[in-house]
Amino acid sequence: MYLNNLPFINEKGNIFYPVNLYEIQPKEFLKARKLARPVTLSEFEIDPDEWTKLCVENKGVRLLEGGKKLTQSNYDYYDTELKKFITPDWQKASRIIQQFLNKSTNTTGDAYLLWRLKVMLAMEQFDVQGKVGNMKEFEVKEKQ
Repeated sequence: MYLNNLPFINEKGNIFYPVNLYEIQPKEFLKARKLARPVTLSEFEIDPDEWTKLCVENKGVRLLEGGKKLTQSNYDYYDTELKKFITPDWQKASRIIQQFLNKSTNTTGDAYLLWRLKVMLAMEQFDVQGKVGNMKEFEVKEKQ
């Protein structure tokens, strides 16, 4: 659902402009549904061309910048931010990922972050203990 510049009411009764669907209260979804419109024929014809162009670039991260503008970045787009949550003390990978999701402005799914963390571990950027599999099975810390 495209929410660009649509005002909604939050739990305190104030007007706000959501970025993600989960920010909208359930009773406000009715409003969003009424504002939904069908895709026009011209949009339908243009979108496949844009998608083909994006696929040719072969980058792993796509971000919506507003409107229908998509930007692409390399697979390591989140790595720098993810590294900020790795400390000199041992901590579960799940904790690192949860902190990233709670504190970062540009987020993605936890499975993607887990994969990126495993890639960094394979490159021996950090110390690890435990079985590198499920995010609750291993701990990570800065290299000594």
